[in-house]
Amino acid sequence: MRVATWNIRAAIGPGEPFPAGWWRHVTDERFERICALIRGLDADVVALQEVAFYDVHGEVHDQPLALGRLTDRLVRYGAVHAYPLIEPGSGRAIGSATWGNALLTREPIREGFTLALPVGGDDDLVEPDGSGLPLAGMRFSDAPYGTREPRCAVGGRLTAHGDGDVTVVSTHLAYAGGRQRAAQAEALVASATERDGPLVLLGDLNAAIDASELRSLAVTFTDAFAAIGIAPGDARRRSCGALAIDHVLVRGFGVDEVRVVSEAGDASDHLPVVAVLRAEVG
Repeated sequence: MRVATWNIRAAIGPGEPFPAGWWRHVTDERFERICALIRGLDADVVALQEVAFYDVHGEVHDQPLALGRLTDRLVRYGAVHAYPLIEPGSGRAIGSATWGNALLTREPIREGFTLALPVGGDDDLVEPDGSGLPLAGMRFSDAPYGTREPRCAVGGRLTAHGDGDVTVVSTHLAYAGGRQRAAQAEALVASATERDGPLVLLGDLNAAIDASELRSLAVTFTDAFAAIGIAPGDARRRSCGALAIDHVLVRGFGVDEVRVVSEAGDASDHLPVVAVLRAEVG
């Protein structure tokens, strides 16, 4: 089974910081290029993050539906919050948006689910006081908007050719707060424990696989890169600039191949990760 994961940044394109009026940066050309790159991966399952569904002045932009149509795949989409689109300068709300995760699959998904992941409490510290990390000592209630943006996982079961039934999951963990990410990782482990059989967890986890907050995932699943001898810290893992934060984690599968798809270029601020898996026997 061939699988891939990619944070497509809603077809805004690369760059820091996150642009005001981000919807103006989405172009048909970039979105179609992303879809062409996805088609070129020829994967049975593609997990996507930062997929947007939004309306601006009454015009609806349905990225999940368009992704399915332009890649000739079935689509599942999960998001657990919506927010207003505020016109920079005027402060007027001109629409609304959700950002979520998607699964594109050759075969239909059964028993689909969306799982909301935990976020930090008002009085929880984003990072420990004195840690030297960004927002250290600051309570979530005082932190910038987005620090505890609701996150989720979307998944379900499908029949993979020759490999039987498998659960596939696309997720995106918080960018801020190690303890918040740890709680989200533990929620994913708990959900996986309730589901029998082979499982593939794909997504942008906003941390390296050897980070302390991902320990629960690292001991529960097989990291695809490690399975073929690519250690944490190896440059071949880098999928977001110098960061290695996009992961393929498996249970009940061996790994024949995994790589970062560098030829995707500047379509997003992340690069896809693609892996070839084989069902374990016994």
